Amino acid sequence: DNRDSYLNITRRHTKFSFNDQFDTCNSQFSSSRKLNSHNMQLPHLLNADFLWDKMFTGTGIKVAIFDTGFSASDQRIRKVIEAIDWTDEQNSEDTLGHGTFVTGVISSQDEDCLGFAPDADIYIFRVFTNLKVSYTSWFLDAFNYAIHTRINILNLSIGGPDFMDLPFVEKVWEMSANNIVVVSAIGNDGPTYGTLNNPADQLDVIGVGGVDFSDRISSFSSRGMTTWEIPQGYGRVKPDIVAYGQSVLGLRLRSGCRTMSGTSVASPVVTGVIALLASAIPEDKRN
Repeated sequence: DNRDSYLNITRRHTKFSFNDQFDTCNSQFSSSRKLNSHNMQLPHLLNADFLWDKMFTGTGIKVAIFDTGFSASDQRIRKVIEAIDWTDEQNSEDTLGHGTFVTGVISSQDEDCLGFAPDADIYIFRVFTNLKVSYTSWFLDAFNYAIHTRINILNLSIGGPDFMDLPFVEKVWEMSANNIVVVSAIGNDGPTYGTLNNPADQLDVIGVGGVDFSDRISSFSSRGMTTWEIPQGYGRVKPDIVAYGQSVLGLRLRSGCRTMSGTSVASPVVTGVIALLASAIPEDKRN
């Protein structure tokens, strides 16, 4: 099924920027790069090995993942420092698989679907229920705790047209004001222009679009200009960057690997790369 399939949630009009096209452990990717799950994985394609060989693997970098949670018993992520449920379900376990996949793209140590920064400190923020529901107040509490714990990088593989949710928008500004690099999926509402999702459309957020393995913009990837600022006289070109977001390999819920597509897949690719690069910078110079 090549249609963009969204996981609709309740936070005003927010939805996961997510397009699930495949679910397999051994997909063969038909592309000019001939990438598949056995002869070349995404970290290898983007030359993560160069830094791995120099012993830079994400060590000392705190990465927060706001998503559907992660299983405490899953040993495929080496350093889950903390997993907190911010919903009303009092359970940090992932039952949907979205959070597990996103976390794996960033930091998996599974040899069949490696992440970019396997030694990064991972902080799991479960902000969606099993019914894919979330509220602004849950995000605001989670944002405050991320600031308190001095998170370095925040991945938001979510998005929606809720730019008028000012408490949320302003809290995102506060995150970047506290030296947190915020990375967010630009949305799956392409190919029409003016379809950018919030918060990826904000100036201080790295908005990530998707490309396929032939380096072509994915048809589902949202694109600018931003529209909600136009009454004040200007729009903004977005996304800021594109990354592989089609048939990307990551962790399947509980065991094994799978491929998924969407800008919510491209976002953790960028987050993982930033975490890896940041770990190569001397600690006293990172801020």
